[in-house]
Amino acid sequence: MTADGTRSGLVKAVAVMGGLTIVSRVLGLIREIVRAHFLGTSIMADAFTVAFMIPNLFRRLVGEGAMTVAAVPVLVEEQRRGGAQRLREVANSFFTLFTFILTTFAVIFIAFAGILVEEVFARGFADNPEKLALTVELTRYMFFYIAFIGLAAVCQAILNSGKVFGPSAFTPILLNLSVILSALFLSRYFDLPVYAFAVGVLLGGFLQLIFQIPYLRKVGVSLTPAFNWRDPAVQRILKLMLPGIVGAGVYQINVLISQMIATYLADGAVSSLQYSARLTEFTLGVFIVSVSTAILPTLSAFFSDNKMDEFRSTLRFALRLVAFVTIPAMVGMIVIRYPLINLLFRSGRFDQVSTDLTAYAFFFHILGLYFIGAERMLAPVFFSMKDTVTPVKAAAVSTVANIVACLVLAGPLSQGGIALANSISALVQAAVLAYYLRSRIGPLGWSKLFRSLLRVVLAALLMGVGCWWLTDKLNLVETTSRVVLLPGLLLVIGVSTVLFALFAWLLRCDEFQELWGLLRRRFSGRSG
Repeated sequence: MTADGTRSGLVKAVAVMGGLTIVSRVLGLIREIVRAHFLGTSIMADAFTVAFMIPNLFRRLVGEGAMTVAAVPVLVEEQRRGGAQRLREVANSFFTLFTFILTTFAVIFIAFAGILVEEVFARGFADNPEKLALTVELTRYMFFYIAFIGLAAVCQAILNSGKVFGPSAFTPILLNLSVILSALFLSRYFDLPVYAFAVGVLLGGFLQLIFQIPYLRKVGVSLTPAFNWRDPAVQRILKLMLPGIVGAGVYQINVLISQMIATYLADGAVSSLQYSARLTEFTLGVFIVSVSTAILPTLSAFFSDNKMDEFRSTLRFALRLVAFVTIPAMVGMIVIRYPLINLLFRSGRFDQVSTDLTAYAFFFHILGLYFIGAERMLAPVFFSMKDTVTPVKAAAVSTVANIVACLVLAGPLSQGGIALANSISALVQAAVLAYYLRSRIGPLGWSKLFRSLLRVVLAALLMGVGCWWLTDKLNLVETTSRVVLLPGLLLVIGVSTVLFALFAWLLRCDEFQELWGLLRRRFSGRSG
């Protein structure tokens, strides 16, 4: 496959996944809107945030992180060598082993949840016994979610190794629907509405698993118990996965550490950080996860075939795509953060204080958008080369930077300092990964990439001026009426998008030219 063919295929895969992920992220925002209405930034909201954060951390590590990026290269290689039969053997053995590991882990954690929450994850809640007790109880209810979602991640790895991305991209929709519907229809049956959210989380995890199983037949796998756990391929996945939990999941570990420190701050700090992180993750989830997931099998194949020119070209193209989306998104969302938060969350228990807390944290979170995206692109590159040591080194440096920054900044900046520490941590990890990448694959063309970034930044800043002017003219910051905010923000976003495209064209941004060329070729091909 040529580099041009790879780019076209990558854009197509990203488009398919991106479309489904957009639906998922919109539903995720609706889920947060429902949560804001029922819980606001109250004690219940803080307790649920910490309780769900613990199993959700492991979901991110085994779902979007270490397990997936470790398993896909091995499964691709085994299939290339032994065909569908070999893929089936490895997949069945690994699924069975992972079932045993996750079930055991969940049972042990539930048994010791009280001690772990009180002494580790939420020590800052010690001064509020009601909040602490609620956090422990919710954690016990929801932690078995990790078993369901971990096995769903195994299914995703198997499907992705065969370049089947749609079903896995659809499953988060099921989780969001489950939580939304549980909150709306079950809240009335509980003394505290937060328990309805816990039920929705468990049901959503189960649905994410069973939905993918029928699609495994597309890659020749029908799950049956298999106990060949000493299979060399299974062992390789485990060896790649275990150290990779730190390397690929450092951002989530940083979130965990940040939330632990936030438990020592005033009421509402924990939940406002969560709402802020949700908005930041929206852009990342729509695009970055799609790109990194779609590119991993391609990079693995190029590296296996020693096609290093194609490897470098594809990676550089992906990094530029990340910048082309995240940088203007960062600028625009800084400008519209107050009206956006009011539009999405302002109702019920989510009041003006909640808006101020969330907007303050969001400003610092969104500053790291590109660096988070770049880190999530670079870490899987090393896994595609079966290198787990380098991401661990970068993760160690980044984690230390995050902890130090949190401790230094949380005092003067409160939850804003914690959000800023997350952004600094992402910058540090991306820089360390980029430094080591050069020694592994040779020059990537950083000077060309840097010049491209400068043009994108300039186009985004010019767009930001127009975005600010229109937001001010429409008086969107001062109003809380959704009747005014919805059409007003849609107009601002639409005009800003057109402005960015115009400035990108005038500044001759390579990404704009290439994407426009791909669209023209596809349109011409269909027309012919």
